Amino acid sequence: MSRPTALLAAVLLFGHGNVLQAAPAEPPAQESSSPLPGQELRAEVVSLLERPDAFPPYETRWRPLGPAALSVLEELAFNPKAPPPQRARAVTSMAAVDHPQATERLRTLLGDTNTQPSLRASAATALGLRTGSEAIATLLPFLQDPDEHVRIAVARALGRLGGAQVRQALEERLPLEQEPLVREALQQGLTFAEP
Repeated sequence: MSRPTALLAAVLLFGHGNVLQAAPAEPPAQESSSPLPGQELRAEVVSLLERPDAFPPYETRWRPLGPAALSVLEELAFNPKAPPPQRARAVTSMAAVDHPQATERLRTLLGDTNTQPSLRASAATALGLRTGSEAIATLLPFLQDPDEHVRIAVARALGRLGGAQVRQALEERLPLEQEPLVREALQQGLTFAEP
């Protein structure tokens, strides 16, 4: 299993701090030759978001849905009537969607301070999962975000990405951070980051 796939599986299994119970694994969704119609696609996306398990590799479930799945995930993420956990999972799941604009949409979502902090935190996680070490430069400034939920998600995402640059940034931020939960996330990130 590739590192991004393993990271996505771990985050979707363990979330941003809320532990999800793993369900038994089942065969991956079969590739479909034609995209699903609108209502079928939406129903499939909602069904995937309700699944607590992350194996087999989560991407194998999203890729067959095609690029249109991104629009459904965005609609669910910004639907105020949708349950908050579903909204956050919709954003995180954008990491696995086969759409060329998904990365840019996640960057925009992370940087939009008018968006709910939980969704911005999910965007930070998804961005790290989707782009790997390419996300480091985008994520680093958000260690100083005004919202602690975003700072927590960014510290964890950076820690999972690892490397000397990440380690230095987390070490430098730690003595400046006042919030105990963010300090804990920074410590966790340092534990994950390779020396």
